[in-house]
Amino acid sequence: MLMSKHILQRLAWVLCCLCLPLLCRAQDQLLPGDSTVMVLPDSSNFVTASLLIASPGKPIYSVFGHCAIRMQCPAHHLDYAYSLSTNPDASSFFRFFAGKNQAAMLDVEIKDYLSDYERDGRSVTQYELNLTHHEKQRLWQLLDEAIMRGPVYEFNMLNTNCVQMSMVMIEQALINEQFDAGQLPEKLMWDNGRLARYHARNTPWGEFIYITFIGTYDDGNEQIERKLSPETIVELMQGATFVSDGGYRRPVLKGEPQQLLPLLQQDRPSWLSPTLAFSFLLVLVLIITLVEWLRGWYLLARITDVVLFVSQTLVGLFLAYTSFVSGLLGTHWNWYLIPFCPLAIVLWLVFRKHKAISTVYLLFTITLIIFLLLTPVSSQLDLPHQLITATFAVRTASNFFASKNQKIRS
Repeated sequence: MLMSKHILQRLAWVLCCLCLPLLCRAQDQLLPGDSTVMVLPDSSNFVTASLLIASPGKPIYSVFGHCAIRMQCPAHHLDYAYSLSTNPDASSFFRFFAGKNQAAMLDVEIKDYLSDYERDGRSVTQYELNLTHHEKQRLWQLLDEAIMRGPVYEFNMLNTNCVQMSMVMIEQALINEQFDAGQLPEKLMWDNGRLARYHARNTPWGEFIYITFIGTYDDGNEQIERKLSPETIVELMQGATFVSDGGYRRPVLKGEPQQLLPLLQQDRPSWLSPTLAFSFLLVLVLIITLVEWLRGWYLLARITDVVLFVSQTLVGLFLAYTSFVSGLLGTHWNWYLIPFCPLAIVLWLVFRKHKAISTVYLLFTITLIIFLLLTPVSSQLDLPHQLITATFAVRTASNFFASKNQKIRS
């Protein structure tokens, strides 16, 4: 059924091309099926190509918004939104973080595409691309060919996403021309970490999660194509031009933006931000530690240690997997593998009944304190995460002094 739809679409497109010379002869001829649209002498409105930018959504994979390409041919009632899409259901959660979630270029009739965003109260804005007729024809062909390939893309937050796929398709559609970004918007000159925080500024927990996994990519300054979001691609294109081999320039976008759907629901950040939540955790652990030393409530302290360090180990293993295996955000070192080092629990299991356990606690405490002092060194290190580091340091220091006291008593 899917193949039949695309075959019909291709036939319709061929028909468009055959009918184009006839339509262009009459300046005031109306497009069939649309009594309000007139074919211009240069046929520039016979087919239109536009960028569609959707505002951010609630799910973690939608916090940056979404980007698609809209292709329209009113003469033959063709109107589709093309975008790279993944399966967002619960079954794909682990594949998503494993970097193995398959993505495919899909086309959706515009009314169906907009209805999904309308239901969620998200805005959709259209920016028309200033392509030539033949470039629009080529773009449509490239998009259809991408659909025919099926789910062959492995979704990657940095290299294979809706924004990058849109940029690739537009640049490949150019005929004897190049895309010139011109003067870059200031925010695209920021390092990756600062820009990632800007992209997720309205979702503190989404920002926290992405910064947790992004690793040393935060400290770099990647190519512009890898730094774009649905928001910043518009800012880039508003100042960009298409440059022909002869040096002729024309703006990438034409006309004024058209809001297809208004923003009806803008989520407010939760009052319980990561900074506040982990401040509460640190204070709670400090109180438990004081009670342990002043009142002798050792059982409560032991339970706290088990919860903290089992969580630390599980997060550390997951960080190691996403940093070196999955490739969801690329493969690279992650600074948070220091406080969340999975080897810490191995050392504890080996030396927990040995006199050297106090040395293990001391070394880990010193490491955590140094890590806290190095916060200004990396863009990845920030207050919410370092509050967790401080929480670990409180308990390792407490256990060091407890083991030293026990050694003295023995």
